[in-house]
Amino acid sequence: MDEHVRRAVELAREAATEGNRPFGAVLLGPDGAVLAEGRNRVTSTGDLRAHAELDALENARTAGLSGAGGTMVASGEPCPMCSAGMVWAGLARIVFAAAEPDFSPILGEGPQFTLRCADVVAAASVEIAVEGPVGGEPALEVFREYRG
Repeated sequence: MDEHVRRAVELAREAATEGNRPFGAVLLGPDGAVLAEGRNRVTSTGDLRAHAELDALENARTAGLSGAGGTMVASGEPCPMCSAGMVWAGLARIVFAAAEPDFSPILGEGPQFTLRCADVVAAASVEIAVEGPVGGEPALEVFREYRG
Protein backbone atom coordinates (compact mmCIF):
# COMPACT_ATOMS: atom_id res chain seq x y z
CA MET A 1 0.00 0.00 0.00
CA ASP A 2 1.21 3.48 -0.89
CA GLU A 3 2.24 5.73 2.04
CA HIS A 4 -0.67 8.14 1.44
CA VAL A 5 -3.18 5.27 1.30
CA ARG A 6 -1.70 3.93 4.56
CA ARG A 7 -2.05 7.38 6.14
CA ALA A 8 -5.68 7.68 5.01
CA VAL A 9 -6.39 4.32 6.66
CA GLU A 10 -4.62 5.49 9.86
CA LEU A 11 -6.82 8.61 9.85
CA ALA A 12 -9.86 6.37 9.46
CA ARG A 13 -8.77 4.44 12.52
CA GLU A 14 -8.39 7.74 14.43
CA ALA A 15 -11.90 8.78 13.36
CA ALA A 16 -13.28 5.51 14.76
CA THR A 17 -11.54 6.05 18.11
CA GLU A 18 -13.35 9.40 18.30
CA GLY A 19 -16.71 7.63 17.82
CA ASN A 20 -17.07 8.38 14.10
CA ARG A 21 -17.40 6.00 11.18
CA PRO A 22 -13.91 4.97 10.00
CA PHE A 23 -13.01 7.20 7.09
CA GLY A 24 -9.84 9.22 6.51
CA ALA A 25 -8.44 11.25 3.64
CA VAL A 26 -5.20 12.89 2.53
CA LEU A 27 -5.24 15.81 0.08
CA LEU A 28 -2.17 16.11 -2.15
CA GLY A 29 -1.21 19.11 -4.24
CA PRO A 30 -0.42 18.80 -7.95
CA ASP A 31 3.23 18.20 -6.98
CA GLY A 32 2.29 15.28 -4.67
CA ALA A 33 2.99 17.17 -1.44
CA VAL A 34 0.51 16.70 1.41
CA LEU A 35 -1.71 19.80 1.68
CA ALA A 36 -4.14 18.60 4.35
CA GLU A 37 -5.66 15.60 6.07
CA GLY A 38 -9.21 14.87 7.12
CA ARG A 39 -11.19 12.45 9.24
CA ASN A 40 -14.86 11.66 9.39
CA ARG A 41 -16.26 13.83 12.21
CA VAL A 42 -20.01 13.46 11.63
CA THR A 43 -20.84 11.90 15.00
CA SER A 44 -18.43 13.99 17.07
CA THR A 45 -19.54 17.31 15.51
CA GLY A 46 -23.14 16.59 14.52
CA ASP A 47 -22.35 18.06 11.08
CA LEU A 48 -23.62 15.81 8.26
CA ARG A 49 -21.04 17.32 5.92
CA ALA A 50 -18.07 16.40 8.11
CA HIS A 51 -16.93 13.51 5.92
CA ALA A 52 -13.18 12.86 5.65
CA GLU A 53 -12.74 14.18 2.11
CA LEU A 54 -14.67 17.39 2.75
CA ASP A 55 -12.81 17.78 6.07
CA ALA A 56 -9.48 17.61 4.21
CA LEU A 57 -10.67 20.15 1.63
CA GLU A 58 -11.87 22.48 4.40
CA ASN A 59 -8.62 22.09 6.33
CA ALA A 60 -6.70 23.07 3.20
CA ARG A 61 -9.00 26.05 2.58
CA THR A 62 -8.64 27.38 6.13
CA ALA A 63 -4.86 27.10 5.73
CA GLY A 64 -5.10 29.22 2.56
CA LEU A 65 -4.41 26.27 0.26
CA SER A 66 -6.31 24.92 -2.73
CA GLY A 67 -6.58 21.33 -3.84
CA ALA A 68 -7.22 22.35 -7.45
CA GLY A 69 -5.27 20.05 -9.75
CA GLY A 70 -4.40 17.76 -6.84
CA THR A 71 -5.28 14.28 -5.64
CA MET A 72 -7.54 13.09 -2.85
CA VAL A 73 -6.51 9.78 -1.30
CA ALA A 74 -9.37 8.26 0.71
CA SER A 75 -9.55 5.20 2.93
CA GLY A 76 -12.96 4.30 1.51
CA GLU A 77 -14.72 5.04 -1.74
CA PRO A 78 -16.13 8.57 -1.52
CA CYS A 79 -19.91 8.93 -1.25
CA PRO A 80 -21.86 10.92 -3.86
CA MET A 81 -21.74 14.10 -1.72
CA CYS A 82 -17.96 13.96 -1.34
CA SER A 83 -17.46 12.95 -4.97
CA ALA A 84 -19.40 16.02 -6.11
CA GLY A 85 -17.49 18.21 -3.64
CA MET A 86 -14.20 17.04 -5.09
CA VAL A 87 -15.44 17.86 -8.58
CA TRP A 88 -16.31 21.39 -7.40
CA ALA A 89 -12.88 21.66 -5.71
CA GLY A 90 -11.17 21.06 -9.06
CA LEU A 91 -9.25 17.93 -8.16
CA ALA A 92 -7.49 16.06 -10.95
CA ARG A 93 -7.51 12.62 -9.32
CA ILE A 94 -9.32 10.59 -6.66
CA VAL A 95 -7.78 7.43 -5.24
CA PHE A 96 -9.58 5.20 -2.74
CA ALA A 97 -8.38 2.19 -0.77
CA ALA A 98 -11.60 0.21 -0.18
CA ALA A 99 -14.64 0.01 -2.45
CA GLU A 100 -18.15 0.79 -1.17
CA PRO A 101 -19.58 -2.66 -2.06
CA ASP A 102 -16.81 -4.23 0.05
CA PHE A 103 -17.05 -2.04 3.18
CA SER A 104 -20.80 -1.34 3.35
CA PRO A 105 -21.74 -4.91 4.30
CA ILE A 106 -19.09 -4.78 7.03
CA LEU A 107 -20.35 -1.48 8.46
CA GLY A 108 -23.96 -2.56 8.14
CA GLU A 109 -25.79 0.52 9.39
CA GLY A 110 -26.36 3.73 7.51
CA PRO A 111 -27.30 4.48 3.93
CA GLN A 112 -25.67 2.63 1.09
CA PHE A 113 -25.43 4.02 -2.42
CA THR A 114 -25.42 2.28 -5.76
CA LEU A 115 -24.16 5.55 -7.29
CA ARG A 116 -20.42 5.09 -7.22
CA CYS A 117 -17.69 7.75 -7.09
CA ALA A 118 -16.69 7.17 -10.73
CA ASP A 119 -20.36 7.53 -11.78
CA VAL A 120 -20.68 10.93 -10.08
CA VAL A 121 -17.40 12.12 -11.59
CA ALA A 122 -18.34 10.81 -15.05
CA ALA A 123 -21.54 12.88 -14.91
CA ALA A 124 -19.49 16.08 -14.52
CA SER A 125 -18.25 18.25 -17.37
CA VAL A 126 -14.60 17.91 -16.26
CA GLU A 127 -12.04 15.13 -16.42
CA ILE A 128 -11.02 13.60 -13.09
CA ALA A 129 -9.23 10.27 -12.83
CA VAL A 130 -10.78 7.84 -10.32
CA GLU A 131 -8.69 4.89 -9.14
CA GLY A 132 -9.67 2.21 -6.71
CA PRO A 133 -9.85 0.05 -4.84
CA VAL A 134 -6.10 0.12 -4.31
CA GLY A 135 -5.72 -0.96 -0.67
CA GLY A 136 -6.65 -4.61 -0.81
CA GLU A 137 -7.46 -6.55 2.34
CA PRO A 138 -5.52 -4.24 4.74
CA ALA A 139 -7.79 -1.34 3.77
CA LEU A 140 -10.86 -3.32 4.88
CA GLU A 141 -9.40 -4.07 8.33
CA VAL A 142 -10.31 -0.66 9.72
CA PHE A 143 -13.96 -1.32 8.82
CA ARG A 144 -13.86 -4.75 10.50
CA GLU A 145 -12.41 -3.17 13.66
CA TYR A 146 -15.13 -0.49 13.83
CA ARG A 147 -17.64 -1.02 16.62
CA GLY A 148 -19.90 2.02 15.99
